[in-house]
Amino acid sequence: MGKRIIYTLATMGATAFGAGASAVGLLRHQAGSLRRAFDDDENRPYSTIAEAIAAPPHRDDGDSAALAVIGDSWLCGVDVDPEQAPPTLIARGLARMLGTTVRVQSTARPSALSEDVHRQVDEVLRSPWLSRQLSEQWSESRRFAVISIGTGDIIHPIQATIGIPILNQAINRLQREGRYTVFVLVCPNLGGLPGLRDPLKTSMRRTSRVLAGSQWLAALSARAVPLGATGSLSGTTRRSLLNESGRYPSELGYAQLSSTLLAAIAERIEAPVVVDRSLDVPEKGETARRHEFSPSPAPDTPVVAS
Repeated sequence: MGKRIIYTLATMGATAFGAGASAVGLLRHQAGSLRRAFDDDENRPYSTIAEAIAAPPHRDDGDSAALAVIGDSWLCGVDVDPEQAPPTLIARGLARMLGTTVRVQSTARPSALSEDVHRQVDEVLRSPWLSRQLSEQWSESRRFAVISIGTGDIIHPIQATIGIPILNQAINRLQREGRYTVFVLVCPNLGGLPGLRDPLKTSMRRTSRVLAGSQWLAALSARAVPLGATGSLSGTTRRSLLNESGRYPSELGYAQLSSTLLAAIAERIEAPVVVDRSLDVPEKGETARRHEFSPSPAPDTPVVAS
């Protein structure tokens, strides 16, 4: 009887050990596949932007503002036309809100890691295109920086705490040396990406939530403005807001993220200017006549981000 009990317990233990080893093996296999796909994204086309977005002629104050975009695939605009990439969309909205030309430069790259942020910040701070001397009003109310980083650090695991000091340092340098008001798009919930299965799905969800919370607190402590990427991608099916691969936003997703950032900037600067959506329509033929006869916005109308 005693031998049977020992045999039974040994069998149960071996089965549990085998199941645990199988789960670990599956997790490694899934993580390896995702890591290879993530590395391949580095070679995808993305928007390299350094240009001036003009304000509407009847609102242009003759000065300029600056916008720096730093980070990874969630901001750089992978596989979309540059006109539909976040740097351009955000700059266009800023130009209308502020009534001034916006000089925008993006150093964001697909598959960027936290260790790449230092170089990107260097590029921004050394950029003659974003120099404060090009604007008469170079206070923080005219200079904005947006950062999104962390996805790569989860897919390519690094020491758990290393990304937060890097983010803190980046925020401090942008504020101190560049006089930027900094907005941080915290790491999205990667467990919600389409196509993921357990155990990787659960692991990614837990890890990304922990990182997002840490980034949120780090941004607040450094006097930056944290924003949730996951909350931004809502209002329609999640699948339509992500690229077919599920690893970065679709054109619609980029537009929604840009809208969230514009709304946060508008709230921060208490922008008093209405965004005229008729300017989205090319002034040709019938569309030009619609613009010509569109009603003028009423004074003191609240801001609407585009």
